[in-house]
Amino acid sequence: MNSALILSAGTDARFEMNVPKQFVNVNNRPIIVYTMERFQEHPEIDEIVVICLDGWQEMVKAYAKQFHVTKLKAVLPGGGNAQQSTYYGLKYMKEQCGMGQGDIVVIHDAIRPMVSEELITKSMRMCRKCKMGVAATRIMDAIIHTQNGRSGFKSIERNEIMKIQTPQAFDFEYLWQMHNRAISESKIGFWDNTGMLTSLGEEIYFSEGSGLNMKVNTAEDVAMFKALYKMNQIQKEE
Repeated sequence: MNSALILSAGTDARFEMNVPKQFVNVNNRPIIVYTMERFQEHPEIDEIVVICLDGWQEMVKAYAKQFHVTKLKAVLPGGGNAQQSTYYGLKYMKEQCGMGQGDIVVIHDAIRPMVSEELITKSMRMCRKCKMGVAATRIMDAIIHTQNGRSGFKSIERNEIMKIQTPQAFDFEYLWQMHNRAISESKIGFWDNTGMLTSLGEEIYFSEGSGLNMKVNTAEDVAMFKALYKMNQIQKEE
């Protein structure tokens, strides 16, 4: 079984709109719907579980019904951080869906609505080889270390840095065991699975990422997503 776990439980006080960014409407469709549709349309994804911001669960279910996201299996409340939210999703999949070794869970941010079928496929393909496939891209800009955001004191070799994205595909049983190990060792509070895994001494295996696989973090990002989506639609029509 291949399941998508979409993380949609986060809030950001810096986001200058009156609804959480994953629920902002673009062309009369919330951002989270675009994301769910990418996994709905993927031929290898069997079901979708959404970890949702508390109070919005019924809204997500209503959106899934309205936009025909038939693979939606469950909408669950989130935890205090992404690590805890992911654990809740994995626990549900383990207990309610019977997922285990050989099954794949693809974790993805709800606010990355431009994810392509190709990126999801490549993430899963790498997972089958190396028990994980984490979308990542090279850094094109110069990087400098800072402590205060106002000045820098040490340049960092950009060829030694990768920028992590989602989707991130994992062998289900491997990730389940790593989450339980992290809890037992009090390695908690991580905002990304790769941070948790590296804290446990695990090596991260990359799959192909994309600069177009943007994360909608600001009002400006919403405008960029609108433009990119419109461009993609024009290209499809041509």
